[in-house]
Amino acid sequence: MVTGATGLTGSHTVRALLDAGHRVRAFIRGPEKARRVFGRQACQLELAVGDIADRTSVQQAVEGCDALIHCAAVVAVGKPGDPEALLEANVGGVQNVLGAAVECGVSRIVHVSSLATLFRGDGSTLTESSKPRDSEHPYGQSKVVADRYARSLQAEGHPVKIVYPGAIIGPDDPGLTESMNALRAFVQDFIPITTGGMQLVDARDLAVAQARIVEAAPGPARYLAAGTFLSWPQLAETLEQAAGRSLRAIRVPAPALRVTGRVLDLARRVVPIELPLTAEAAAYITRWDSVPNSKTLIDMGVTFRDVGQSIADAVHWLEAAGHLEVRKH
Repeated sequence: MVTGATGLTGSHTVRALLDAGHRVRAFIRGPEKARRVFGRQACQLELAVGDIADRTSVQQAVEGCDALIHCAAVVAVGKPGDPEALLEANVGGVQNVLGAAVECGVSRIVHVSSLATLFRGDGSTLTESSKPRDSEHPYGQSKVVADRYARSLQAEGHPVKIVYPGAIIGPDDPGLTESMNALRAFVQDFIPITTGGMQLVDARDLAVAQARIVEAAPGPARYLAAGTFLSWPQLAETLEQAAGRSLRAIRVPAPALRVTGRVLDLARRVVPIELPLTAEAAAYITRWDSVPNSKTLIDMGVTFRDVGQSIADAVHWLEAAGHLEVRKH
């Protein structure tokens, strides 16, 4: 069973599982979107309608499954979000889904976490044994609490595997995820040039990785599916090549960007502000350090395609889907 099956990560994961010969049950809120996302492939799926917030519907859907991949989550780095809603989705949802899978005796359970839960920003190298670090921001803390719950199940001996991806990008994004919307904004509006950078992983590569993880021997494990790190100047250059035009690049001192994020967070308590910058986002983008991919994934035969190709595919899809007008000069 795959939760979040009609999202960017979930939909590519479903396709990778089908390609590998697995029978897949897609846990969805409604069949209409599933048919739209998967087209002819929808007939190859079992559709289970429910909501990760509803423990009963999750338990009913997971019964009879040999494996579960939990992809459903709310990503809210570039927008303030509702702290209670984030906790309900990213913590309550994880407790419902993983808890139900454990109760039903599912032998292979995969939880898609985020590198954000391990974020340090101090130059230290992250590994599979790195511990989640408390965040002062709602999204980061919701992912940390959820991750600690998944690790508590591992500590009890349950067959839970945790995957830590970087910012996920790729074509065929059913809902224009935050990372894909960021690429759109960088091309359409402007891209900041500052310290740090972005760690990008292709949704198609992540999907293959998760299919291989499901096929691996049961038991607790953790994997860094980080993708590739690009500094902001490198990302700007790569995006320019993909878009076929010069971007509006603005140099912004990192301290100023972080202060601006905090000021905007305070201002949002009084008036609505659409600018996609928060204190949390500013901390990530100015202090991010390169993270390696787990050697175990490489040993499984997982390859991470050239990041330039991933970005080009993502940008071309944004254009084809009408999310972005790419003007070539």
